[in-house]
Amino acid sequence: MTIEASYRRSLGTMVAYGFDVVDFASELDLARHLGAEVLEIFPEWRSEPDPSSLRLRVSDAGLAIHSAHGCWGGQAIQAARVDLGFLDLPRHRESVEDLQRCVDWLNEAGGTCLVVHPGGLSDPEETPRRRAALARGLGQLAVHARGTGVVICVENMPPGVHPGSRMADLAGLVAELNQPELAVTLDTGHAHISADLGSETRAAGCWLRTTHVHDNNGSQDTHEPPGHGTIDWDAWGQTLDEIGYRGPIMLECIRQLRKQPSTISPPFLETLQRLTRGEPWP
Repeated sequence: MTIEASYRRSLGTMVAYGFDVVDFASELDLARHLGAEVLEIFPEWRSEPDPSSLRLRVSDAGLAIHSAHGCWGGQAIQAARVDLGFLDLPRHRESVEDLQRCVDWLNEAGGTCLVVHPGGLSDPEETPRRRAALARGLGQLAVHARGTGVVICVENMPPGVHPGSRMADLAGLVAELNQPELAVTLDTGHAHISADLGSETRAAGCWLRTTHVHDNNGSQDTHEPPGHGTIDWDAWGQTLDEIGYRGPIMLECIRQLRKQPSTISPPFLETLQRLTRGEPWP
């Protein structure tokens, strides 16, 4: 499948919100400097920063909220740790409840996609039981999100997460659950380490709703800007066209761009333009 020549994917970037050490106004300025149109919010979840104020500030900046990164691990609200693969029932319930709070928060902020991790580092022998726990948690989140317009987007992980490191496992589970509130997020850096970015993208297929876009050397999850690692971005753009992906190119390298403004170079910006353009690839 090839997307129509007139279609252009939007450019977005992740920004931090609610952290004392990060000035949100500067985050918005950087997003506009990149030419971003949409944002993924990474909130300081423990403090549950005000989503209504966020919505107004983003709108006033001429931007829109597309997504938020939900709780995971120690980045939690009330749970000690969040892991949808927890086998311990009370800990699993706490994880789901925290992510339900994230759904409500994102709905109030005016966003659509809540990116969630399928779990943390785990024993491959526990895969069947963890898959069942993940399925149960995603089903509960889908029910909670119903009617809000929020979609739960499960992200592929680096090696060592069972299930979760391979997109085929996640897309297969989402297809099995078959709920309109469930989809997947493709993390380019994780895919580049776990397998092959092209095959992982094709495995996501029609379930792909949003992205986390960053580069690396194929072995370390360094979250470099595109062009500063070994990913073939033109090949990936063609693969996105093959599967008919119309969602945003959502950068997840804001920290590096913030620390090293020189990385926002003409070749970097040209790469972003090629990924978002609606013209046929050569």
